[in-house]
Amino acid sequence: MLEDERIVKARKKNMKLYPIYRMLGSDIIFLYAIKMLFLTQVKGINPQDVVMSLSMYALFMIILQLPITSLIEKIGYRKSAFISNVFNVIYITLLMCSTNIWWLIIAEFTSAISFSLKDVAEPSLLNASIPETEKRGNIYSKLEGKGSAKYNFLNGMANIITGVLYMVNPYLPMISSLSCALIACILSLQFKEINQKTEKITIKKYMNDLKISFQFIFYSKRLKSLLIYSGLIWGVHCLASEYKDTLLVEIGTSALLIGIIGAVLEVVASIASKKQGKFHNRFTNKSLSYIAISFAIGIIITGGIALCNIPFTIELIVIVIAFGIETADKSMSLILINRYLANFSNQEILPKIYSANSMVKNFLRMIIGILGSILMARTSTASAMTIVGIVLLIVVIGLLKAMKTRVGLKPEEYQKEEIECSRIH
Repeated sequence: MLEDERIVKARKKNMKLYPIYRMLGSDIIFLYAIKMLFLTQVKGINPQDVVMSLSMYALFMIILQLPITSLIEKIGYRKSAFISNVFNVIYITLLMCSTNIWWLIIAEFTSAISFSLKDVAEPSLLNASIPETEKRGNIYSKLEGKGSAKYNFLNGMANIITGVLYMVNPYLPMISSLSCALIACILSLQFKEINQKTEKITIKKYMNDLKISFQFIFYSKRLKSLLIYSGLIWGVHCLASEYKDTLLVEIGTSALLIGIIGAVLEVVASIASKKQGKFHNRFTNKSLSYIAISFAIGIIITGGIALCNIPFTIELIVIVIAFGIETADKSMSLILINRYLANFSNQEILPKIYSANSMVKNFLRMIIGILGSILMARTSTASAMTIVGIVLLIVVIGLLKAMKTRVGLKPEEYQKEEIECSRIH
């Protein structure tokens, strides 16, 4: 009885704390708006070396995911969340000390450790904290959405403040970022571990369980479809983000205006994150279809309008609206995918599912990034973005057609082998 009371209190505390924690712990605040400027202008590092280090990050994420998942299973979600923020502190410190590409590669390795932990431990912690009810998915969406919305709003404000701080002293945004990461460390220690394992598991048994879990994940057509969808949207989003700033510069947008646009897009992301639950309730199993198609169309419009010879003001307004569509779609898809991946799962296999999602996302991000870089080297940014949007639209239409009979069905419409891991041996 006392144990049940302890778990109930722990769940309530975790669910109350989670949105506040995610506001500071989702990602690094203050950094990204000035990262390239800081490394090239202050530290004197070649821009090509910065881009190369980012490519290494995706590779590190793929390599680290399985050992990181094993670590999370061993130490628990709460400690994993804390360690992930510690590595963010180390990452920011390394960036401040970086003087060449080797420093950057080490820094990106620490960042990969941090987000390999975050991608699995944090959504698993939230899922473990939500009681088994029919509204479990809605509760997850609401809490994750609140946290993401708070982060996006804070990051939008930080984007504006960062520029001012950078002009005063380029190290001030880095110190602010470091402070936020330290606060996230403290907040993560306030969580309670829900599923504390007392049974000692041998390495042989764990590896066998891991093998069975991944066999199930890649056997299930439902999960495979969701993982490919997730990786595709994430990979193209990362590429489109790289194209975005270059495109704005090419059409003659000032640095101040680019900062304001970034802040506006963060507000859009905040609203979308908060409203994704209502979006799901309205469109149910068609939610992912609408998101993917409008995401692809938004990219096509962004590139296409930049190719047209029209007045700058009209061009910029249309591009910002298209960026807003892409940003809203990305924000909703990140939360909804994690929600759908958790359906029919339990706390034994869920970390492995999130681990597989992270691996697929980063693998496709790496492949799409390489192809996008090659395309950009052979044509203009606007043309490259238009081509990427058209190809994405064709691919997602094919993927959504395949997903129609695999995702969004009622539990009784699935074969048991599709939703029960115990069947795979």
